[in-house]
Amino acid sequence: MNNSITVGVADKQHAALSYAAAEAVRIGCDLTVLHAYTVPPGPPTALSTAYGVDIEEAFRESGRLVLADAADYLVLEHPGLLVTGVLARGPASKALAEESALARMVVIGPDDAQPWYLRLFESRVARRLAEHSSCPVVVVPDTWDGDADSRGVTLMLDGETTAHEPLRFAFEAADRGSRRLRIIHVLEPDDGGSDSRVWREMTHLIDLWGATHPHVLVTTTVITGVADLTTIGSLEKTGLLVLGRSHESRHITALSRSLAQKVIEHASCPVAVVPPV
Repeated sequence: MNNSITVGVADKQHAALSYAAAEAVRIGCDLTVLHAYTVPPGPPTALSTAYGVDIEEAFRESGRLVLADAADYLVLEHPGLLVTGVLARGPASKALAEESALARMVVIGPDDAQPWYLRLFESRVARRLAEHSSCPVVVVPDTWDGDADSRGVTLMLDGETTAHEPLRFAFEAADRGSRRLRIIHVLEPDDGGSDSRVWREMTHLIDLWGATHPHVLVTTTVITGVADLTTIGSLEKTGLLVLGRSHESRHITALSRSLAQKVIEHASCPVAVVPPV
């Protein structure tokens, strides 16, 4: 496994920085802070002449200031953490997707243009990362604080999700934090409930990972179709929501996506999307 965490920042996204740094300290790995900038289309020389400034250098300098602010913040939060700053030219989604091949986790913050919980399903950056990243991607809301770690981890699975990697990620996250893990298995209405073959296979995997992490307290819930408000309300204090990617495509499955959006709106927690491998 790669031994680094990458956090992508736009500007002063301290919650994402804090989450990524805390995870790096717990795991014992380095942290890479990446800021990507794009220059407006058009001949740079013509733009620079028109505005009387070096457009390319102005964008680079703005990016350097973002990285400097992040470095200053992290020095105060975690003075012993080894941090590397990366300034990339081009779309953030492309730069972060490339970094994901070298990282064990990518952390990103919210969009300014829309509620953070919609970013995972609608934003181009988060959607591209969630569907194409080589490692787990965690979206952290601006309201996140370190106290949320005590709220436990929730893992949502369905029949289209490859369960092995999401289970590994969820168990490891719980073991590093509260040592409490809640697993919700979503069945199609005609799957036969908790006696279905899929659930039996999932239970076997859960038992195997539970033996690897004996200190993690695991509770399981099986629901069919769309969760009711009682189920969603019970997750209000979830500290981390973990989703798996479909083994048949790169998309988050529609069933999990629909259910997860409702949970996220109530939970205001970080969301991790874990690839099959």
